[in-house]
Amino acid sequence: MTDMKGISRRSFLTGSAVLGGAAALAGLAGCSPAPKDTSMAETGSATEEDWLGEAPALTEADCDNVVDADVVVIGSAVAGSLSAFGALENGAKVVMLERNKIFHYGGNQGSFLNSEFQKQSGKPTYDPKEIVYHIVGNTANRCDIRQWRVWADRSGELVDTLIEKVLAPANIPFTCSPAPDEPELWLNRVFDINVVLGDPTKDNYKEFLSGMHSYLADNGADIRYNTKAEVLVQDEAGRVTGVIATAEDGSRTLFNAAKGVIVCTGSYAGNAAMVKKFQQEKVAKLLEEGNVYTMYMESDDLSSPEPMDDGIGHRMMCWAGAEMEGGPHGFLGWPNGGHIGCPNLEVDQAGMRYMNEALFPVNQVQQVVSAASMPNGAFTWEISSTEDRLMPCFIGIDPNVLDAIAKSGTGVYQADTLEELADLLGYKGAAKQNFLDSIAHYNELCYAGVDSDYGKDAPYMVPIDTAPFFGGTSSTGHSSNPMMVTMSGVITDETQNVLNKDWEPIEGLYVAGNCLGGRYGFGYSTPFAGNSVGMAMTHGWTAGHQVASDKKFLGEPVEAMEAPAGGPGGPGGPGGHH
Repeated sequence: MTDMKGISRRSFLTGSAVLGGAAALAGLAGCSPAPKDTSMAETGSATEEDWLGEAPALTEADCDNVVDADVVVIGSAVAGSLSAFGALENGAKVVMLERNKIFHYGGNQGSFLNSEFQKQSGKPTYDPKEIVYHIVGNTANRCDIRQWRVWADRSGELVDTLIEKVLAPANIPFTCSPAPDEPELWLNRVFDINVVLGDPTKDNYKEFLSGMHSYLADNGADIRYNTKAEVLVQDEAGRVTGVIATAEDGSRTLFNAAKGVIVCTGSYAGNAAMVKKFQQEKVAKLLEEGNVYTMYMESDDLSSPEPMDDGIGHRMMCWAGAEMEGGPHGFLGWPNGGHIGCPNLEVDQAGMRYMNEALFPVNQVQQVVSAASMPNGAFTWEISSTEDRLMPCFIGIDPNVLDAIAKSGTGVYQADTLEELADLLGYKGAAKQNFLDSIAHYNELCYAGVDSDYGKDAPYMVPIDTAPFFGGTSSTGHSSNPMMVTMSGVITDETQNVLNKDWEPIEGLYVAGNCLGGRYGFGYSTPFAGNSVGMAMTHGWTAGHQVASDKKFLGEPVEAMEAPAGGPGGPGGPGGHH
């Protein structure tokens, strides 16, 4: 047995600038360091019925201090920081609350559409309608197309604004990610729209967000670290007028918000009860086994005694009357191990091929999770051989470098025969025969140049016929720790104003980031990397403008009409009189 080792991810990152592809490594989450804390928040008995709990019975009388502001932002990562940025652009007095000693930071690239910077860098110009059309299909029509139109119409403008006002003046780097290899051949199409904000050799947004926080503070934002929001405050009419928060020393402050509160607290993946309530059963199990919300963060940057992704923002909004979007909810995970982002052969625990491997990696995760023959969790093997043509990569990394990384991993095995490889991977009996038969059948398809099973494009059909042979883990479980965040939230109108169970706006309450519903459907399935970040930044910025601006950046919501007499369909219609 050969367990390939040698090249660390950090050493690859250090030298990756020469490839022009370092920025793309934000997508290689499965290769990142192990998380500092994978515990999930305890909410009672952690059953789905008690996910909401009771709102803390706190009032102004329980507070030691009162602070008046125009806009209060809860959460200070990309969505929160950009919410504060948008509000400041409109002259608002802004308070931003952060429960940790520092903002949460993750991977360092985002997707933005048609900015002047991208055009000047030689990147393609895309039709926003084409992009949104792909997304609607990817989400099986479970997205709110209005949220996607906001991103498509505003994200490029945001990038150019950030470059002008924040990045260039502070000498913070900004680069376009390398183009994906052969994007037209990927099953779900890969669009070249990624931008890295910050040092492209660093696999996180820490530099960018540090610069953002400095800009915000210099321009008058009151940033309160180690201050946990506890409950939203409402007046008699139900309007959200502020939030009560607790500081590190135990003192409480009422933060009044004359114009509104924007909730940007991120994922709820660290809350076991919420995960059980809203996620698919298999996904819930995987999140419990390997939640890595803080995987990019250095241990010295963590101070919050509870998980930073315990769903407090979702619950605060629901205590105030908000409605969660329907389930099952979406999640973001990356396949762990192997040639991440390359379409090599995949076989499951039963030794069977089960998918078109030319999928964007996060779409591969959806296939892995739903594979019927994986009763013990999502765990598959990626099989490749020594061949002349290395597979391309959706994120533009040099295939030779990616190949070296993949074959250096502790979960990659090498053998001189396929029978020996099957033994090394643990296949026995019928599963071993399935493994060998699957590869033989796959090779026949490769020689014919047509994937009549799953439709993978011919250029990606490379036979497994040249020794030595390699088998690498491609997993979303068994301690592989690639499950990063939940991707669903509360229902809003077209202006990101949170709605109640009757679909009426809760005045003064807005949302952005992974608390915002209507984006990804069952899972994070986009034809470009970094969209979670790009969406969070764009929606944060637009929410900040919408709340702080008298002219209403996203417009005024249209008041709903009353149902016609005779039922939803009116006279003669469904439910009406015939």
